[in-house]
Formats: sequence, C-alpha cells, structure tokens
Amino acid sequence: MKARSIARELALLGVSQLTDNLSNSAATSRSASRLSAGSSRQTVTQAIAKDPSTEALDSLLLKALTALGADARESIETAEGEMQRGAQLVLESETRTTESGEVRDRIQPAIPLVEAAINRVGETLELLMFVQQEDRKGMKAAKQALKDAATSLEAADKLMGEHAQKIVDIDRVRSQIKTAISTVKTALISIKKTLVPEYLSDLISNEDIRNHACSLLFNWIRHEESIDNQLNSAMEKWTIRRLARVDRDILRLAMIEIVYLNIPKKVAIDEAVEMAKRYSDEDGYRFINGVLRRTTDKLGASEVAQDNSSQS
Repeated sequence: MKARSIARELALLGVSQLTDNLSNSAATSRSASRLSAGSSRQTVTQAIAKDPSTEALDSLLLKALTALGADARESIETAEGEMQRGAQLVLESETRTTESGEVRDRIQPAIPLVEAAINRVGETLELLMFVQQEDRKGMKAAKQALKDAATSLEAADKLMGEHAQKIVDIDRVRSQIKTAISTVKTALISIKKTLVPEYLSDLISNEDIRNHACSLLFNWIRHEESIDNQLNSAMEKWTIRRLARVDRDILRLAMIEIVYLNIPKKVAIDEAVEMAKRYSDEDGYRFINGVLRRTTDKLGASEVAQDNSSQS
C-alpha cells in the first residue's frame, strides 16, 4: 500500500469529523460513525480553518488513526470467524457422513469462507506492512504465509472440481484446507503484534503520509463548495448532498487530488474506485467511477475552452 493510499484512508476517516454544512445525515461507514462521536464537528472545522498547520489537523489524524486501528482489528476478528466456520465444516465432513457426495456438499462451502478470510487478512497486512518498519522480516514472512495459504486453497478447489466423487481426493481437499487455515493463523500471530497504538502512530510520523493527509483535509476545508459544484454539474437529477456520506466523501477526496494536488486524473479515479470497493458497495463504486469520469471530462473541456478564449 502506497503512502498516498494510506493518507487517503486517514483523510476519509478524518473528514467525518468535519461539518457537512447543508446536511446532517449520518455517516454510512462504521469507521466514520466511530469518529463522529465525542466532539463537535463545527469546532473541529473552525479550528482547522483558523489554523490549518498544527494542532487541529494533528488531532483529526489521531482520531482517524484510532478508527483505522479499530477497523483492522475488526477485520481480523471477522477473518478468524470465517476460518473457524471453515474448520468446523471440514470437521463435520469427517465426522458426520462418509458418503462421497454428502462429504463434498459439506466441505465445499469451507473453500470460499477461507478464501474470504485470506483476502481480508491480506488487505489488513498491506496497511500493516507500512506501519511495522522495525519487523519487516516478520511482515514479509506473514505475507508469504498468506500466499502459501492461497496456494493450498487453490489446490483444494481444483481437486474438488476434477475429482468430486472420490473419497481419496476429498481427503486431499480436506488436508489442503486445513493447511490453508493453519498457515493463515501463523500469519496472524505476526500481524496482531502490529495492531498496537505505538506502531499505528508511526503512520502519521511518516512525512509522506502526514503531508498528503493534511493537504487533503486542508483543501477540503478551503474548497468543499467549489468541489461540490463541479461534482453536481456532472450528476443528472442528483446532487452530491443526496449521496451516502461515504460515497460523497470519496468523490470529494478524488476531486481534491485532481484539482488541487496535481494527481493525474486516471490515477486518482482508479484509486477512488478501489477505496469505494472497500467502504461502499458494487453500485457505489460503479457510480463513483462514472461521476468522476464525467466531472473530469467536463473540467477538461472547460479548461480547453478557456485556453482557446485566451488565445483568440
């Protein structure tokens, strides 16, 4: 995960503290709702507008960091639950039936469960690879363990497809799934050690992360109205204020990167879509992709028109 990607994650969580002047709708992401409790959004916004350089932004980033750590822990807990359910299905396939077809039906759902757990832990690891600079070897070992687990699971899935009715092959499937689960658990030992406040705080000690996150938050305060106008112009029969909060926040951050931070529009759009896949749903990320492309197309057309006008 790149420094800018982590900064954007922190900014997305941080902006849920900021006043949404024309709307009081609740944030839709669980991270945003965590952050919204306990302090006045108006106070935070006014403090940053008055002095964007120091204490207010630092406070906002620390709150975002707290939410990010909570999300990582929740993601790991969910993955552990998925692996536990997968392991239970494997156990039941051994103890509750011996007929090959029934064994197959019982063990089949374990594969997507463990696959989901591997992917979930992998996403968390990408973040923590950046956090844990002192134990790079341990983090790399955890990453390799996840790759090995995915390989075992792929082998199990292939066996299920090729030799569905053979008990001997079902035994091999069972063994591969058990190996995958055991390997992920090994990776989690290293990963969990990193989810402590002193390691997470290293994120905002990183100059690249902190500078980009602060730039996003500051430009949000300064240019929210202008960005919203640009987005509204690209949405037919819809407005930015009517969207789910997490969707409109992702749209705003992408436009801030494009318009004020000189991030190439293709890069910013692709990264916004990836963020939406994590925080929104399928309709959400497709909608965000379309709105950003229309908005930047209109923005480009306007810039061309201005250039032509200045030359004539």
